Amino acid sequence: MTQETYLFVLNAIGLIAFSFSGAIKAIMHNLDLFGIIVLGLSTALGGGAIRDVMVHRVPAMLTDINYTSFSLLGIAGSILTKKNRDAAVYTKIFLVSDGIGLASFTASGCLVAYDNGLGVIGMIVLGIMTAVGGGIIRDVLINEIPMVLTRELYATCSFVGCIVFWISVIVFDVRYGSFLSMLTVFTLRMLAIRYRWNLPKFS
Repeated sequence: MTQETYLFVLNAIGLIAFSFSGAIKAIMHNLDLFGIIVLGLSTALGGGAIRDVMVHRVPAMLTDINYTSFSLLGIAGSILTKKNRDAAVYTKIFLVSDGIGLASFTASGCLVAYDNGLGVIGMIVLGIMTAVGGGIIRDVLINEIPMVLTRELYATCSFVGCIVFWISVIVFDVRYGSFLSMLTVFTLRMLAIRYRWNLPKFS
């Protein structure tokens, strides 16, 4: 499988997962259909747009219809999933889908950095910005403090995933790097939610 194919797969997973989670958040806040679509698209496409601008590329969402198509698929899935689900179950579904998006977009951001000849700092910056950018936009649009700043380990999981990608690329190759990065981020995020791992707070 080529690096282009890997990037396509990572982006597809991330777009579906993040648009799904963004649309769920919209439904939980009682937004209408337009609001659901806007929040879902913003969550899915925001981080990737920031990533592409940082490497001097036209955002892929403006040139590749697959980005919008995958995002709309995730939004449709969230609306169908809502039926007969109570708030607690829906919240868990949101957290899992958001974790999948965080993991896949961390890996895709690192892969773009690698393809552009950037080192470990570039991988960390692009990996984290791709992973958390859309979620920040989502939370700001619904007038919440971004989850990345207040909840269990979030950006920290992405940071660790970037380091795993960098080490794995040196030891193995980008295929293992992408997979191990995704696995690390998702596992850490789920453990952080389960055991309420947080960075220190000073209040």
